[in-house]
Amino acid sequence: MLSIAALVLVAVELGGGFGDATATVISTNSESMQVELHVEVTIPADAVLAHLALPGEPNLTLPMLEREDGIYGITTELKKANYQVIFEILGPTSTQSQPVTLGGIGAEIPDGGTTSADSTEASDVSAGTSGWIWLAVAFGAASLSLLTFWVLSGRNDSDEDPDQISAGSVDSS
Repeated sequence: MLSIAALVLVAVELGGGFGDATATVISTNSESMQVELHVEVTIPADAVLAHLALPGEPNLTLPMLEREDGIYGITTELKKANYQVIFEILGPTSTQSQPVTLGGIGAEIPDGGTTSADSTEASDVSAGTSGWIWLAVAFGAASLSLLTFWVLSGRNDSDEDPDQISAGSVDSS
C-alpha cells in the first residue's frame, strides 16, 4: 500500500494531450536497469512513442503499448542513467509532451547512474579551437569598432544635404 501511495505522489501531469506519467526501476544489474514507463493519454491516439535521450548517446524511440483504456506503457532495459523522456502521440492530433527526466517522473536511478540528461557537461572544443574562436570574436569586435568610427566620422565632413544634388555634379552628356 505504501508503494502505491509513493507511485501516486511522483506521477507528473504533462499536459497537452497527456495526463500523468510515471517511471519505475524494476530491476538492475551491474551495467543496466529495467524501467517501466507509463503515460496517460487524454486524446485519441493511433500510437504513442517514448523518446529517450542522453548527451553523447544515440536517441532511443520506443513504441508504447496500450495497457488500459488511455494508459500506455513499456518495460525496457536501459543504461543506468537519468534519461530525458519526451512522449509523443501519433494520430488525428499529433503532439509531444514537455521533456521530463526519469527521475522527475519517479524512477530511482541506482548508484552508478551518474549521467544525467539535464547535466551540463564540459565543452568538446579543444584549446586550439577555443583560441581561434576568441581571435574571431576579437576581430569581429575590432571590425565593428572601425566601421562605427568610419560611419560617424563621415557624417561631420560634409555640411551638404545628401538629398540635394549640385548642378556641377550632374553629367549632361
